[in-house]
Amino acid sequence: MSWKIVRLELASSGEFPRGSVGRSYLIRLPLTNCGSIDDAQLGREPDRATVRRYWASEPDRTGYFMRAPSGYAIEVDDASFAYTRQVRFNGNEIRLGNSVMMTEPDGSELSFRVASVL
Repeated sequence: MSWKIVRLELASSGEFPRGSVGRSYLIRLPLTNCGSIDDAQLGREPDRATVRRYWASEPDRTGYFMRAPSGYAIEVDDASFAYTRQVRFNGNEIRLGNSVMMTEPDGSELSFRVASVL
């Protein structure tokens, strides 16, 4: 197991048919050798599971990645901006090119792709 930085970039959508590298997340996660999230390590060191949100039209935001009742979530909370997004990884492995679904607070979904795992 080791902590990795996973970059997610917005996948193809109606507004962005080619996706967008300007709408991305950097998530620090404990991954097993198979590429799955090490839940035990995440539980022992939750403060290490950080998130940085890059949105071209907005200031960068930071937060945490965490276990949630329905799987996983990203939580960002600062003075001017707060939200929690549910995160669903398609399959158990976090691998280059795999897709990730994020559920917005209003229930809509955005699709992201794994652009890198370092």
